[in-house]
Amino acid sequence: MKIRIAAAAVVITSLLLFFSIRFVNSVQEDEWKIQRTAVLTAYEKTILTKVNKVERFVGEKPYTVIQGEDKIGHKMIVWVGEDSLHTQMASEGLAVENVEPLVLARQPGAEVLRSTPGILNGMFVWEVFYNVSSEESGDDRYYYDYYNFKDGSHIDTYRLSIQ
Repeated sequence: MKIRIAAAAVVITSLLLFFSIRFVNSVQEDEWKIQRTAVLTAYEKTILTKVNKVERFVGEKPYTVIQGEDKIGHKMIVWVGEDSLHTQMASEGLAVENVEPLVLARQPGAEVLRSTPGILNGMFVWEVFYNVSSEESGDDRYYYDYYNFKDGSHIDTYRLSIQ
């Protein structure tokens, strides 16, 4: 009796795990297809030979941002849009390690959650997503800061409202 219950529990757990994985894969498949297509486009149309990171940036137009290297190891960034492709060597802009301190200078105590290159109003930018905890209320406030990709000058800050 105990063996049947244990076997049934294993079968049910396995089925739940299987269907959970299938559900996640079906939800993510469109995004993964967009990213795969963008990487293939970057390989075909640029000197990119190695991909280190692929992210999506959604501004007025969506871009797949590919960070990688050329064949001699120089870091580069490729922005692949629906009808456009932009390539820059990473050395032409500010490194991500230099962008995050800009946020901390403007918002001491901020916790940087994500930094990604993007294109905003036709300008290459760093988008930094972060939160700041309020000491009075204990609530977290979330922000997007945009900095010029080349020189790190602050462009804009968007605050996400709490409902």
